[in-house]
Amino acid sequence: MSIFNLPELGEGLEEGEIVGWKVKEGDSVKADQSMVEVMTDKATIEVPAPATGVVKKLYYKVGQVAKVGQALIEIAVSGAQESKVETQEESKVQAASMGSVPVAARPMAAGSSPSALSPVAESSGPQSVVLRTGSSERVLASPAVRKMAREMGVELTRVQGSGDRGRVLRVDLETNGSQAVGSLHALAREERIPFVGVRRKIAESLSRSMHTAVHFTHHDEADFSEVMKLKDEANQYSEGHGLGVKVTYLPFFVKAAIAGLKQFPILNSTLDEKTNEIVIKRDYHFGFSVQTPQGLMVAVVRDCDRKSIFEIAKDLREVVDRARNNKASLQDLTGSTITITSVGNIGGLHATPVINFPEVAILGMYQIKKRPVVKEIDGEDQIVIRPMMYVNITCDHRIVDGAVAAEFMRLICDYLENPGRLAFFA
Repeated sequence: MSIFNLPELGEGLEEGEIVGWKVKEGDSVKADQSMVEVMTDKATIEVPAPATGVVKKLYYKVGQVAKVGQALIEIAVSGAQESKVETQEESKVQAASMGSVPVAARPMAAGSSPSALSPVAESSGPQSVVLRTGSSERVLASPAVRKMAREMGVELTRVQGSGDRGRVLRVDLETNGSQAVGSLHALAREERIPFVGVRRKIAESLSRSMHTAVHFTHHDEADFSEVMKLKDEANQYSEGHGLGVKVTYLPFFVKAAIAGLKQFPILNSTLDEKTNEIVIKRDYHFGFSVQTPQGLMVAVVRDCDRKSIFEIAKDLREVVDRARNNKASLQDLTGSTITITSVGNIGGLHATPVINFPEVAILGMYQIKKRPVVKEIDGEDQIVIRPMMYVNITCDHRIVDGAVAAEFMRLICDYLENPGRLAFFA
């Protein structure tokens, strides 16, 4: 019997949240088989099994925080002599238990090597209190009975089984199913969802941002007539030259933002509170808020100042696809210097986004709407219809003054309305 500790999760990381066990007590596992997902402040790491054998004990349940170097799992390694003979009663309890709680898939970074899981000597126990998995009993039933229960809308845990060791039989469903459904209906007025994993990390990050940065939001608007023309021309060029890239409005917004940041570098910074220094970033790594099945993430495109409109569009599409398909790396999701949130494809005129802390600003793009506006044409004011977009910036008022935010946004809008100027400044 061997107890294995939680391995190193990355430089400076001392703990991680258990967001999903892929094995349960009593399962046979093979070395290198994925056995648990652990979420850190930076990414979700899939930890492989360190050896081939049978899982005897899980030391944490879903939602608990595990410490690096502390006992994580106990495995009866194949070929090793058992240090404890289970009684018949213990075997029955183990057969009727399930130590995993199903959770949604998480984006994964590269896992640690199996050798990183260090076994603890059999005679020594974990250094902290053992935390047993708090899962509910697994109901014994055949696949056919389970299918029948699903079709009836019956939860098997609410049906008294008459078979061996409480196994639920077809006759039990037919006899007690209606009563179980009635109980479920009585309890269906609310649903409880575990507040763990990505959702809890999002909450922690947003709470830290709101309770640390002093938020204020400045709104402006831009006429997208010229950008719309350029976007169409860019896509025609891409198609004609076989680039295989579909350009959206975002790359143009990025280029306009870079031109503005070069004139207002304070917006591309962070605050080092330990040294009381404002750190100006000379890199332009843009984060993009991405809604995924697992929750809100920030996908990062690096060195946007060195890339063309087509390169930004291509890199953005690829990193967003990886985030949504749970294939994003740690580099894909960290290291941004300023973030853009764009919900124009969904709708909405404007919002007040929360800063992606420790950055000092987040930019917002919204839906393009045709509206009547006053334009000076041939020296006269005229009411014309234009595709207009509200844009905004939320800043940390500790670092950024309101006048700076206003001037920056007006500059961005000017670049968007006159995109030809970007060739000289971005």
